Amino acid sequence: MARIMLVSEDDTMRRYIGEKLKSAGHYATRVSEYEVALTLLCETYYDVLLVSVSNEDSEGVAFAHEARRIDPEMRVMFVTGFALVPLIIDEDDPEGLYDRLGDPAHLNKLIPEVTRLLAA
Repeated sequence: MARIMLVSEDDTMRRYIGEKLKSAGHYATRVSEYEVALTLLCETYYDVLLVSVSNEDSEGVAFAHEARRIDPEMRVMFVTGFALVPLIIDEDDPEGLYDRLGDPAHLNKLIPEVTRLLAA
């Protein structure tokens, strides 16, 4: 069981993904605001951070940078529309964010993608 924080402004997405994670045996904290999420990240350990971002939302990427400063070991996955994009981490990338992102997957592959990310 992994501790996963899901950050999304979309109530439906938070509910849907949160239930999928819970049914797979994970503990999911659902948060709608970046500032609240940062506070929780300072107080509690999470294995994975799922961040919902859209084309016009550059705050989600900036938030992921800040979250990785708080916990450099935490895995990050972006949820973009109806796709999941795992964050690729490389020792040569001091920010922990790479400009090469993995191939998107549909939300029905959420649990296998989270499992794969946890095993990386």
